[in-house]
Amino acid sequence: MRFFLFFPVFLFALQLNIDYGNAKKPYEVLTIYNKFPFKCSLKEKTFICVFDKTPKTPVFKEESRFFQVIPKFSKKFTITIKIKSDNFKVFAFKDNLYKKPLITPFRLKKAKKWVIVANEQYLENTNKGLDFYYKHAVYPYIGAIDENLRPIRGENAMDIAKYFEILKAYKKGRDVLDEIDQFVKEYPNSIFLSDVLYLKLKILDRENQSEDVVQLGKEWIKKFAYSPKLPEVLLLIGENYSKMGLISDASYFFNRIITEYPNTKYAYKAMIYLADQLYTMGDEKKAFKLYEKALYSTKDINVASLAALRLAQRYMDKGQVKKAIEYYEKIYKANKEFLLKDKRKAYELAKRLASEKVYNLAINIGEDLLKRLKKLDDLYEPLLYNLALWSYEAGDYQKSLKFINKYLKEFPYGDYSDNIKALRDKVLFEVPEQNLTKKLQYIDKVLNEYKNTDIAKKALVEKIKILYKLKKYDEILKLQKEIKNIPKKLFPQKDTFIKKVASEYAKELLEKGYCQKAIELIKKYKLNLKEDEKVYSCAMKVKDCKLASAICNKYLDNPSDEVFVKWMKRKIEALWCMRDYKNVVTAVDDLCQIERNCHKYLMYKFFALWNLGKYKQALKTAQKLEKYQTIQNADAYIKIVNWAMQNKDYLLAATYAKKIIDLQNRFNAYPYSPFVDFVFAKYTKNKNEAIKVLEKLIPKVKGEDLARAYFMLANLTGKKDYLQKCLNVKDSKLWKGLCKDALNLF
Repeated sequence: MRFFLFFPVFLFALQLNIDYGNAKKPYEVLTIYNKFPFKCSLKEKTFICVFDKTPKTPVFKEESRFFQVIPKFSKKFTITIKIKSDNFKVFAFKDNLYKKPLITPFRLKKAKKWVIVANEQYLENTNKGLDFYYKHAVYPYIGAIDENLRPIRGENAMDIAKYFEILKAYKKGRDVLDEIDQFVKEYPNSIFLSDVLYLKLKILDRENQSEDVVQLGKEWIKKFAYSPKLPEVLLLIGENYSKMGLISDASYFFNRIITEYPNTKYAYKAMIYLADQLYTMGDEKKAFKLYEKALYSTKDINVASLAALRLAQRYMDKGQVKKAIEYYEKIYKANKEFLLKDKRKAYELAKRLASEKVYNLAINIGEDLLKRLKKLDDLYEPLLYNLALWSYEAGDYQKSLKFINKYLKEFPYGDYSDNIKALRDKVLFEVPEQNLTKKLQYIDKVLNEYKNTDIAKKALVEKIKILYKLKKYDEILKLQKEIKNIPKKLFPQKDTFIKKVASEYAKELLEKGYCQKAIELIKKYKLNLKEDEKVYSCAMKVKDCKLASAICNKYLDNPSDEVFVKWMKRKIEALWCMRDYKNVVTAVDDLCQIERNCHKYLMYKFFALWNLGKYKQALKTAQKLEKYQTIQNADAYIKIVNWAMQNKDYLLAATYAKKIIDLQNRFNAYPYSPFVDFVFAKYTKNKNEAIKVLEKLIPKVKGEDLARAYFMLANLTGKKDYLQKCLNVKDSKLWKGLCKDALNLF
């Protein structure tokens, strides 16, 4: 008996198989299996099975020699099997045959497995033992089956040779549609039928015959529902529906692939195509999410490249060039072949990138593409020209010259020969490391050979021009004496030129932060630059405070309060740098009439007055500082504390010491403790406040300062405990001794 397996259909947990065999006469065995028992009934030659659940995947009508399978969707899902033979038997299996190998005749109402055997002759069974379908037959075996689990009929091998002949021609790019149609007529049952029709689908898709793709694709998925190429065909149908503008139909197939083939390259491709539709319909947010999901989920580098390409194209369309370039660069680094497989698209992409001034990537793609082209290809000549142009625009003159020479060698009278020659002249003039450097070397030889001649003077003018183009301003200034000796006929603007060079050089030095040299140039050539911000900054940096102050004067008469305030603040800092304290005071007063937040500059005024010895005015300024309540005030207050101590004005000293203590506690910074704490505790008339200050000081000090704090607390409170604590302080001699003496007096 020859036994072949055919047509498994999976419906939730449902399986339906039709097996073919031959035991003198052909027969078929139809098997239906479900994980849970289901009800079947037989009426004459019609066998009907009813299921509680509807399958998720589509179920198609099928017909074999002895059976016709008809699925039906109503309130419940049913399968009707019409038996086309008078000779058949029905069997029911309640349990797994491995566990209970007894075949039960058709007696059950519900079973997990039902089997129908049909033949051309009566199925007689005279065995008294186990119940088999046939009694006179060789052992069953599984023969060769195709990708749809259908038996391979190997009577004729001509279809194999013909298939590979078509495949070879297809790979070479030949039109094989006629050969495919002829193959289908001659070998309708060939195992290669699905492959041949798949090639036809690919060809029709390439030729944009969308309606034909959809029609043939639907026939294909019905006939070859279990081919591994099924998701590819579903994808082709979806793509072509999309091309036809039938968005909902396309979406159905894309979603079906995503659902039925999750985490496969086909699912992620479907996501990308679905995202394309969403993008064209204006739903950019969902589209970008799908593109990104496909990009970061797939393990297939080509699918990832396609997703990245779409993101790059979309960002480019939106004008977000920088974001688009990131994706193009990722594709180029990881999978450049993907970009280069379509040569024309690769060329157009390179041109687009160059138009956005992304020259490096455009040149890289162009160079790789050029290696894959032949001289006779229509893209070769324009690409070669553009590579020369892009390299020039990118500033890579060496590479540009290489492509220029290559073009002129291969296309001396080409379409772009005039343009390339003009480009060559520009490159030769602008290549600093080649022509200009050599030209300078040549000029230096002329200067040495023809000293003190008109030729040397002309060469010097040419050298100066080249040095200026190369921005070697310092070298030009070194030639200042020689330049003065050049006749005005040869160099009419030599005086203004020198100042122009000095000005350009000063700007360059300012830009680079070379302040000392920049300021020297400005003063030497009395330059009046527009870059006052940078000149001021540099002048202050090198302590040329006078120059900095002079720059500020330009803006102090400006009617704009904003400009006045900005430059008056700078003026004050320049005056302070000059130690012009008198004018600092005046400038601060002018500033604070307009500027509300004047704290920093009131500090300048305080210290200026202090340095001028105007202590009473300084004290008044200190009172103005109090409203700002910043820790910086402590720097001013400490001056007052020390001055008051020297002048034995202890009440004033205690007052400002307490202000410093309060600021320190507020900002949790203690630059002047414990000095101010001890001053306040000693001279204040508020005994309770003095005790509080000292108690807060104790955790912050140690050694002599800690012992002193305990000693003062003992004096203020009259408590002996503080003296005892004082004696326990380590690293103290002076105050510890005083505590000991005081303890004896208690």
